[in-house]
Amino acid sequence: MKSKARFNGSNEELSKIFDLYKLKVLGVHPLDDGIINTSYRLDVGNGSKLVLRIYQNGNKTNDSIDKELDFMDRMRDAGIPIPKVLNNNLSEKLTIFKDLSQQEWQAIVMEFAEGRHLKPDDFDIISEFAAYQAKMHLASAKLDKKSDKPDFKAMVDWMDKEFNEAKTKSISKEVSGKVKAIYNELKQNIELNYKEILALPYGNVHLDYDSDNVILNNGKIKAILDFDDMSCQPFILDTANSLWWWLFKNESKNHKTILSAYFKSYNKIREIADEEYEFFSLFLRMRNLTLMCLLYINIPEEVRYEKVNQGIVLDPLLKQVDKQ
Repeated sequence: MKSKARFNGSNEELSKIFDLYKLKVLGVHPLDDGIINTSYRLDVGNGSKLVLRIYQNGNKTNDSIDKELDFMDRMRDAGIPIPKVLNNNLSEKLTIFKDLSQQEWQAIVMEFAEGRHLKPDDFDIISEFAAYQAKMHLASAKLDKKSDKPDFKAMVDWMDKEFNEAKTKSISKEVSGKVKAIYNELKQNIELNYKEILALPYGNVHLDYDSDNVILNNGKIKAILDFDDMSCQPFILDTANSLWWWLFKNESKNHKTILSAYFKSYNKIREIADEEYEFFSLFLRMRNLTLMCLLYINIPEEVRYEKVNQGIVLDPLLKQVDKQ
């Protein structure tokens, strides 16, 4: 698989996939979630629903997807509400198929989680949200890590990539200067503390545990979705990635409430060490800068200045964040 592309198949091609699972599909409904993979909700009778995900062509190797699916199984065994991935007629979770042009694709079929996505004002969910993340980290820490080492460099490379792309965009000199100042400070802090960061407790983590990837039903977390970004990282970095979403989406007056509820719940299950807290602010700021550039400068046709400025204003607040 050389070029990256999203699947846009015909009904005939979809039917061939269904045959591989011996599914009698009554309805196919494209899902808008996600910007990389293609997903469909399948109605399969008796009110049952499944999800067909077709991975972006050329984005991931078969081995990396198998590893993702194995991790999902292990987290589900640990009591995390993760939809089950079905086996195909070869008793395999990952299905490799060819479209009409003989292009090869990767696909999985999994349970459909009924409910709604997490919203920024779902404050009553924070404790449960934190508890599940702590359980995932605790279970991940117990897994064999002989072949896994923290890939923090990938996080730095991603930040570099988004910042460097943002520099090529038509953006005001004032805003560009502020973004550059944040980037330069982060790079200096990372360089000074690189060895200490690699020594933090680590394991495979979700890395995108928030908003669309959390499904609520009847006031509880029903399902945790999309481990597509799974990576071996410090646990506190995964925590920072998730909490950044809560902090960015809420006014600063709510930040203390969010952080206090989160850490109170998390630490009941997995106690965060002092050396982890030392880097919490740095990881929050990295997430802030990376997504500020990606979502509000690089992806849109025009720079979304309101959101970029929101990220710039948030940065000094993130410098002062502690465990509350």
